[in-house]
Amino acid sequence: MREHRLDITRRMREFFENGMRGHTAVWNITQLKDDVYKIERTGDRPDLTVLIVDIYIFGEADVLELSEMYPGIDCIVLVGFYNRYSRYAKRLACEMNVGLFENREFFGALNLVGHRFLEYQK
Repeated sequence: MREHRLDITRRMREFFENGMRGHTAVWNITQLKDDVYKIERTGDRPDLTVLIVDIYIFGEADVLELSEMYPGIDCIVLVGFYNRYSRYAKRLACEMNVGLFENREFFGALNLVGHRFLEYQK
């Protein structure tokens, strides 16, 4: 994998963190390592382990590679404003029980659980 694809700018990281802190479904956000976060949600929603990435076009190979590099993640969030994923990548991630979201989608998905969470699309 090309390492630069995982580099997150400070500005994008702060944008993500601030967005999570202001979300009504988020009780707390903690950076675990690098770009992996624990998001504790409000109500009966389970906590999430989230990997943020800045990959312009996210495909099936990226799902497989990142899931192997970061075992135990619940979802991958594409934080760049122009980042997109293929429908095949979304399907594969769901089959692996990993949510795959663009940044804006993740804000909506945070309110959901189970398959509704995994399959959420704007």
